[in-house]
Amino acid sequence: MMRRRVTYINREQALKVKDRGLINPHAILTGNMNALIDHYLTGVYICYEGRIIYVNSRLAEMFGYTQHEMRELDPLDLAFHEDRELFRIYTTQSSEVVTRQHPYWIRGLRKDGSIFFFETQSSLITYNGKPMFMGTLIDTTNLKKADDLLRENDERYQRLIKYLPEPIIVQDGDTIIYTNNAALKLLGADSHEQLLYQCFRQFVHPDYREATGERVSKVMQLDDPLEFVESKLIGMDGETIDVEASSIRIYNFLGRRNVVQTVYRDIRERKRAEEALINSEKLSVAGQMAAGIAHEIRNPLASLKGFSQLLKKKFDRHHDYLDIMLVELDRINEIVQEFMALAKPQANQLFGHYNLVRILNSVMTLLETQAILKNIELIIKQNEHHDTMIFCDENQIKQVFINLLKNAIEAMPDGGRIEIELKSVREGAISVTIKDEGIGIPMELIDKLGGPFYTTKSSGTGLGLMICNRIIQAHHGELSFASEKGAGSTVTIVLPLRTAGTPEIARAEQLQH
Repeated sequence: MMRRRVTYINREQALKVKDRGLINPHAILTGNMNALIDHYLTGVYICYEGRIIYVNSRLAEMFGYTQHEMRELDPLDLAFHEDRELFRIYTTQSSEVVTRQHPYWIRGLRKDGSIFFFETQSSLITYNGKPMFMGTLIDTTNLKKADDLLRENDERYQRLIKYLPEPIIVQDGDTIIYTNNAALKLLGADSHEQLLYQCFRQFVHPDYREATGERVSKVMQLDDPLEFVESKLIGMDGETIDVEASSIRIYNFLGRRNVVQTVYRDIRERKRAEEALINSEKLSVAGQMAAGIAHEIRNPLASLKGFSQLLKKKFDRHHDYLDIMLVELDRINEIVQEFMALAKPQANQLFGHYNLVRILNSVMTLLETQAILKNIELIIKQNEHHDTMIFCDENQIKQVFINLLKNAIEAMPDGGRIEIELKSVREGAISVTIKDEGIGIPMELIDKLGGPFYTTKSSGTGLGLMICNRIIQAHHGELSFASEKGAGSTVTIVLPLRTAGTPEIARAEQLQH
């Protein structure tokens, strides 16, 4: 006698129906519900006590079995051996777990032995007081392949830009999601973790944050990259970094649909070179102007000074007025001398080997009286084991130290202490640091010191430090300033030693010959 398939039974009949000791699934799903689920495009299964008691036709089709064959299988036979433990959790009852709502990707094993990916999600249900797992299963093989391909492309792209010399930062909104090695170096970071998921705005100079935000918004509306524009970043150490930046929108990067990639160019060296060129042009103009001024002024100046001295000898009255005139004429003469020093050709330098300590002692002897009158103590510190012989034009180096020490003395109207320290800073070079306890200079003015015609003194010409700067550069050295308002100033001069074979000495000797 042919057994008729049950399509609908009531609750009382369901309690009487047994199938090898298991609850008949058709007792759980009514006729209409069973027909609906059986034609789902999504696979559906029900497990009870670790066994499959129901699968719909879509699920059976995915695995290549009949529905009857699948009810005969152990659920773990449907999963790839490395994923069986995870799948067991989704098909095994547990009174401690009420629901499982998070989907997972698992590798499935078809009847023919082929492997595919599926996503499963299950929930704990109860029928007649008995706990069962009812779950859904979706074939995600194509999605997984697409995701793997996308991830592979992301990794390939990251490897491509990781070692590019241009700094690159990728941001999602205002969050940094990728930086290459050059970007780490630009911002002074030790590792990618220091920058990842940080707010990008904190690395943009406040003056450029609004403009940067507008460019990011603009590039999200375009497919073409924006042109390079100047901007400023702030490094991990707080240093301001001059850069040029160009941004472009990137699709599907690290699983994110729309992100912004920005390429930076570090233009600090270019800026310094441009400033050096401008200063060089100013110095050239100043030198030409100085020569003209000196020529035009010196002759009438000599006449004025000579006649003033003659009038002072000839008349017994108004000597105080004549003294004032002579003092001011001497001041004009000093300015002319500074112009002459500025216009002096570098070819006239007389290089030789000189002891830097002796040069400093000679300068301190010249200024000692002026320092004592202003209650200032001059102290020189030196490690006796350090080499202090340099290859230089002695008179010009003396001129530099006289100028710098006079500035230090004039910056201390209430007296104090000036320390001069010599020490080795690197192989083949020695530094001289002059530190005073004067009124100091505001931080924002430090970079302007030594520039053409810039001075912080009300009666200064700005030529003194400019001449010092030019002399030190001609000796292949470095001149730098550090100061704080009300906390004194520090001037550091770095000069090459006489060590034979150094590029600096070789160039200087070539100039000498």
